[in-house]
Amino acid sequence: MLLIDPPAWPAYGRLWSHLVSDTSIEELHDFAARAGIPRRGFEGDHYDVPEERYAAVVAAGAEPIAGRELLKRLRDSGLRIPKRKHERVVVSTREPAWLPSGSRADVIASRQDSAPPMTVLVRVAVHGVDGLLVVPRPDGDGVDLPSRTLAAGEAPEDAVDALLNELGMPSAPHSVLGYVRNVVRQPDAHYPWPVPFACFTVYAVRAPESAPVTGEWCPAPEQQERLAMRHWWPLMSHLGDSGSAAGLHH
Repeated sequence: MLLIDPPAWPAYGRLWSHLVSDTSIEELHDFAARAGIPRRGFEGDHYDVPEERYAAVVAAGAEPIAGRELLKRLRDSGLRIPKRKHERVVVSTREPAWLPSGSRADVIASRQDSAPPMTVLVRVAVHGVDGLLVVPRPDGDGVDLPSRTLAAGEAPEDAVDALLNELGMPSAPHSVLGYVRNVVRQPDAHYPWPVPFACFTVYAVRAPESAPVTGEWCPAPEQQERLAMRHWWPLMSHLGDSGSAAGLHH
């Protein structure tokens, strides 16, 4: 069923509603397309709908419902994707081939100062004058961002400093770009990460112009071809996208 709460969430000088489905994301996308709601309004588990479109969306078949009840119905459906303030769900993949059956992978862009809870690995997106720094993957499947698994008790920020040192770089200012979050309820014998959540946080770093580094520089024209299959790539391809106006920050 399609549900919409009253326009009560302020952003960009107007009020917004949340449109959700308690049945499936596919139903939500199909309805939004028929109702003329642009895909850029999708926030992983809901669409943001401006107040001037509220009546038309209700007329198209969405059931008006209070915001608290909408959130409860979304949670009960299992379709809720939690995130922190100033974060945006870029893409959410259900039943991804690389995770155990019944799992989900969320790619979340973030403007938070800190990594999310349950960060188990950090990656650094080191930008330099010659492009993006990449290193060979351990499995031999192309290249990837430099990464480091956190040691027991190690803070993500300390892991980033250690990783930069491994790359031959001095410590440098870094900021959270976003993260990939595995949601795994029933791990199999081959899944090595904590359950139900494990986060792989990507930090943005600007390389000093003269610093020698371990790895190679991937020029901007080659990045799509060489890196688009990496799970974190949506963070890079959406870099600079301000996202939609209002989120479910309850």
